[in-house]
Order: sequence, then structure tokens, then C-alpha cells
Amino acid sequence: MGVRLLYLFEIEGSPLFSHPVVDAETYAHQAAELAAGNWLGRGEGPFWQPPLYPYFLGVVKTLFPQAFWYAARLIQGALGALSCALVVGLGRRFFTPGIGLAAGLAAALYGPLIFYDGELLPATLVICLNLLALGLLARGGGRWHWLGTGVVLGLAGLAAAQSLVFAAVAAGWSYQQGWKQGRALALERAGLLALGVVLVLAPVSLRNYLIGGDAVLISYNGGVNFYLGNNPEYERTVNVRPGWEWDDLVGMPLEAGITQPSQKAAFFYAKSWEYIHGQPFDYLGLLARKAWTFWQGDELGRNQDIYYWRKYSVLLRGLLWKVGLAFPFGVVAPLALLGLGLTLRRREAMLPLLFVAAHFAVVIAFFVADRYRLPAVPVLLLFAAQGAWWLWGNRRRRQGGLVLAGVTLLFLLCNWGLPPMQMGGDAAIHYNLGKAYAQEQRAPEARAEYAEAVRLDSTYWQAWLNLGSMEGVAGRMAEAAGIFERVARARPGQLEAWMNLAHARLALQQGQAAEKAYAEALKLPSPHRPQIYLELMGLHLQAGEFSQAGEVMAQAQRDYPQDAARIRQVYEQMKARILGGK
Repeated sequence: MGVRLLYLFEIEGSPLFSHPVVDAETYAHQAAELAAGNWLGRGEGPFWQPPLYPYFLGVVKTLFPQAFWYAARLIQGALGALSCALVVGLGRRFFTPGIGLAAGLAAALYGPLIFYDGELLPATLVICLNLLALGLLARGGGRWHWLGTGVVLGLAGLAAAQSLVFAAVAAGWSYQQGWKQGRALALERAGLLALGVVLVLAPVSLRNYLIGGDAVLISYNGGVNFYLGNNPEYERTVNVRPGWEWDDLVGMPLEAGITQPSQKAAFFYAKSWEYIHGQPFDYLGLLARKAWTFWQGDELGRNQDIYYWRKYSVLLRGLLWKVGLAFPFGVVAPLALLGLGLTLRRREAMLPLLFVAAHFAVVIAFFVADRYRLPAVPVLLLFAAQGAWWLWGNRRRRQGGLVLAGVTLLFLLCNWGLPPMQMGGDAAIHYNLGKAYAQEQRAPEARAEYAEAVRLDSTYWQAWLNLGSMEGVAGRMAEAAGIFERVARARPGQLEAWMNLAHARLALQQGQAAEKAYAEALKLPSPHRPQIYLELMGLHLQAGEFSQAGEVMAQAQRDYPQDAARIRQVYEQMKARILGGK
């Protein structure tokens, strides 16, 4: 726990500490909504992501509203420390006390585990629940024990739906273990375990149906995530950035006229299966590539490069690095593969092997990223300790020499062709830093980060848009207008670009140019059309162009006939106010 506390104190200087981005930002927003009282999520449809982690954060937010950013990380640090203790216990049960202790110490000092204990992401909670479920499965017991084990597995599934794959494997394993004592006992154990899972999932499914208005088991983001990792443009889709690029991707079902969440998920699954069936050899090659990537030492960030954040932590700089060798997973992976091979001959350690196999299968079925691989790491540390111990004990034997040569080859393969650490940060990192500084009202720093983002990627249009906003904040309206014009021409379907351009042109007293920007904005479908009409009417009225303002009002009435009287009233009020001020 002390290591995690030290890391927490180090990273509080990061601008993202209290201004998280991407998924962490979503989770923090959901926590605030829950803490405000909307515990059933009314008006939000079925769950987009598995709900346990947002509810976990919601409870933390309720209990510690003023110290939320610290409390959440402190609790996750405690869960991370508990996971290390659980690793020690699993090592004692499946291997030896020495292996358990070595693996537990490795988990306590494993850089990516420490990093994600400090992120508002579900990895820490998922890991703790999985390890607890493994311990309960190994221990065995009576009926209540097996029911409780199923409940823990169900909770793991509510934190990360891929955990349900291991829940199915665990049910099969419990049946096989119970078979030795009779078929009835085997069925009872497997049935109670499955019942525990169902008891946890059923309320969520019921909530999705009754309140969310759709038949969704847990969440409906599985379809798009499966598509990200299984399509002919894998390299592009798996690297899609949050924001406009992501919105374009998830909007594909809407373009096909699909609005129901469950059907959106089905749309993406169908797109992927179309690729798999149509190009089976290409798909098998992709699957093999993902399998190899899983065992590579590199930490592939999801939406952000984990290595960049070493600059905020001396501790992390020592526990996470790439210099020819990717530490730590580039060391753990080859040793773990050896340990897994040795375990094939030890039936008593089959359960953790099945856990790794299930997690490996799920990750490569979707796509590989550091935080999705991470739940397998604590168990892999057990196998790595087993492999290292076996090598040490057999180092002087001929067999040991041959295996050592094989492990050396694995080391080379797991660390082959690794890209260097990008300590300067990529475009996405600087964009995220810009957002954080902007939220802190540190405009000069925000502008510098956005400028760096577009320097690194000149087509990062969302970063360009925000850079234009910072220029406007600084009073450089001509520069802002030029940037907004560039973005609007490159991404004509983005309403925000046209509206910002219109506002910049108004500030420069370029009425005709502003009118053209408003006209382009009105071509786009948007719930903000009434506001656009209102601003355009005001533009014409301020210029004394009453007939044009009347035409805009008439068009607004045609678009919104149910509000025609209210539109007329607003128009008259605006006209009277402007005339009265002259």
C-alpha cells in the first residue's frame, strides 16, 4: 500500500488528476450523476458500459464529495494492495508459499498495476474481483459457498463483461471437479455458481428493459468494441481517437436508420462477421497478430500512451520502461509462458491456467490494449515465478540448458521490434492536456498544448478547433476565425466549427461572412437549430435588415410549427429591444 500511496502523492501534480479524460471523464461524470440521486439512471437508456465501476465511483462521490479525486484513488490503492495479498494466497494454494510470496511482491511493484490503481478506470476493481473469485473456487465449500462464488463472478462481469467468459469456464470446472464425487454434486455446484451469476446480472438486465427501454443483458458497447478489433481496416479503427472520429464510428448505425441500442450492437457484430466470413484467411492472420501482440512486452495504451506519464512519477520511471527490453511485461511474459507450459503437467494448478486461457481468448477476440490485458497479469506473475524457479533449479542440467535457450528465444520474440518510448507525448496526449488546462482556466498552457497537438498531427481537427477557441479567448479573433474556417472546410459536417466561425466573424464585425457560416450550420441536423435561428435573426435585426430577419423567423416557424407563436413572440421582443436601444 505504501508504494501506491507514494505514487498517488507524485501524480497529484498532473493536470489530469482532477480533470480526467476519455473513459475516465465519462466515469467521473456518471459518478456525479449517481451521487446527485439518479441511481436508476432514468432518462439514460440501457447501460452503454458495464455499470459496476460507475456505481462504485458514485458511492465514493456520495461519501467523499469534497475529496473524491483522492478518495477514489486511495480506495483503489487499497484494492490493489488487497490484490497483491490475494496473489500470495493463490500462490500458496496452487504452487508453493515461496512462489506466492515472489509473485505477490512482483505485483506490489508492477508498474502498470500501480499506474492503473491511480486511474479512474475499472481495471483495479476487475482484478480484485477476479482474484477473489479464483481464491473462492480453489477453496471450495458448501452450497452457500458456491452461490457466493457465483455472485463474485457476476460482479466481475458487471465491472468488465469479458469476465463472464471465465465465469462460464468456472462453471464447467466446478462441474468437472464435482463429478469425482457424483453427478448430482457436480450439477449442484455448477448450478449454484451459475445461479449466483444470474442473481447479479438479472437486476441490471431488468433495469435496462424497464427503465432503459431495451433488452440488453449488461451493456451495449460490446458490438462496437468487437468491430474495432475485427474489420479489414483494423489499424485505423483500433486507433480511432475520442471525439469526432469516435462519434463518426459509433454513428454508423444511425446512418443505416438504426436507433435502438441493442440493434446498434447487433449492427457492429454483423459488420465484423461479414468480414470474418468474407475474408477468413485475412481474419486468421489478424487473429495471429493479436495473439502475438498480447505476449509482447510493449504496453499499448488505449486512448493514451502510458509511458508518457512516467514524467510525473520517479517511482513509475523505475518500474515501467522500454530500452530494448520492455519492462516489466517483456520479462514476465516469457517466464510466464514457461510456467504455463510446466503447469500442463500439474492438474492441481489447472484453474489459474484456465483463467489465463479464457482471458487471453477474450482479449484477442476483441483487441489488445494494456488495460485489457492487465487483469491476466497477477495470475501470469504466478506462472512467471514458477518458470523462474524451475529455471533456477535446473540451470545445471542439460534439460535446463535447452529450456533456457527456448526461454531466451521467447525473450527475444516478446521484445522484438518495440517502438521507443514517446516521452514527448503524441498528439492525443497534448490534446488531453490542453483540455485539462482549459478546464483549469489556464489559457496560455492550454493553447500551447493544442498547438503541439496540431504540430504533431496537422489533421487533428478537433485540436485545431480548440486551438481556435484559445486564440479567441486571447483576443486574437482574426487568427481564431482563420482556424475555424480551416476546420469547417475540412469537417463540414461539424456544427461546432460553423458556429464558432460565425461567432468569430461577428466579433470581427463581418456580418455577411457570419451569415454564411450560420447558413452552413442550418444545413446540418442538430437539436440546436432553434438557437441558430435566434442568433441569425439577431444578426439581421442588429444590421437593420428587418425583412431578412422576418424570413429567418418564417423559416423557423416552418421548421417548428408547434412553436410558431413562441417564435413570433421572441422575434418581436428582439426587434423591440434593438429598436429601443437605438
